[in-house]
Amino acid sequence: FTWSQRSGTEWGLWQKQGGPCGVYAPVQAFIVKLLLFGSGDRENPEPDARRKEKPLGTGADDEDDRGSVLAHALASILFHSTASSSYVICQVRYAAEGDSPEAQAVQQAAPAAIAAGEGSSVLAVSARHLTRIAEARQVLEEGADSWLAGPLGVLSFLFSVLSSRTVSAVREDMDDSTTPLIGRFGHCSQELVNLMLIGEATSNVFDGTRWLGDDPSSGFRVRGVDSERVGVPQVGLLSELETYRYLSVGMLYKNPDFPIWVLASPTHYTMIFSTQRADSQLSEEAKLDQQVKKVFVENSIDEGGLAMSANLSKMLGAVGIDGKKLQEAQQDIVREDVILWEDFRLWVGKQFNVAAADTKSGKIQLFLYDGQDPPGPTLKSVRVELSDIAMARCRCPCGGVSLTVLPGFTIYLNEAELV
Repeated sequence: FTWSQRSGTEWGLWQKQGGPCGVYAPVQAFIVKLLLFGSGDRENPEPDARRKEKPLGTGADDEDDRGSVLAHALASILFHSTASSSYVICQVRYAAEGDSPEAQAVQQAAPAAIAAGEGSSVLAVSARHLTRIAEARQVLEEGADSWLAGPLGVLSFLFSVLSSRTVSAVREDMDDSTTPLIGRFGHCSQELVNLMLIGEATSNVFDGTRWLGDDPSSGFRVRGVDSERVGVPQVGLLSELETYRYLSVGMLYKNPDFPIWVLASPTHYTMIFSTQRADSQLSEEAKLDQQVKKVFVENSIDEGGLAMSANLSKMLGAVGIDGKKLQEAQQDIVREDVILWEDFRLWVGKQFNVAAADTKSGKIQLFLYDGQDPPGPTLKSVRVELSDIAMARCRCPCGGVSLTVLPGFTIYLNEAELV
């Protein structure tokens, strides 16, 4: 864990090699959360004016605080990884250290040995067991400029999270307990990214738990983000793969407690955030809309567009509508034993005297940070606008690039980076 040396990004982590972005991006997200909105009793509803203008730049009075903030971010992840007050801080080191020929040979052989599953021949691990998260934070802060900043710092923290949650609990989190946390080309798996974000190594990004198969007693259970266990995530996640319908990101990840998201692509993880706390908060209309959508999708026969009338009674109960309304609903929205999503949405809204959530206005100013080198740590300004333009890509007259990623949402990327 080392810091960017580029002006304006001094609070950004510097990723010098490929692979660990699935750890870097969540840690960076928690760092930004602390910088913008504080923590605990010192939580800020909005960041100060200087931080809004230069969210990752250091001032004359805060550069020395980076080790403390890094330790706080790591401790936050560690805290959410275990339900008990039992924390393990691991320090991974080479089996032979120093400048001797033997030590240099061990260090040079380490990457190949680890890739071959023989890491125990070149690495050694020491562990310290603690019962208070404040103690764990103190140990991490003491190591921020030494072993955490060394070549095995990320691996040391990963070992710490695994040991604190326990390997058995991590395996129980997964859909397939044999899934490796570090996959092909050294990339982090979704299980590892979830472990860093919500403290559970679940295999999916949708809300709750689903069953594959008609009969839960014989079907296969797949797990995502469960609000009953983890609450509302402090940091969210968005994925490019959703635009290709390879996966579906749930509303818990899309609307986290703070307007900070890990951004996943097929080959890399970065981090995107807003300095406005309200940008991740939902209106009452939108909350109802999402609850209704969740219920409809759970009972749909396709990807959320159609549901069978046989499920109508269960659907009404799930959104809190009295069963006495069933006959009225059948008359209003059932057509040849089929219910359309838009009909169901509008009908439920009428029962709660709530208009449909407004999806045709609004702008959001975001910042996109990528610490990978090459090309080097970069911070870009991104403006997201709601639009009714169909999916398209065009070059704007102003010199930027407009990319409509989904119907109704347009992203404008300024070609001139902030830093």
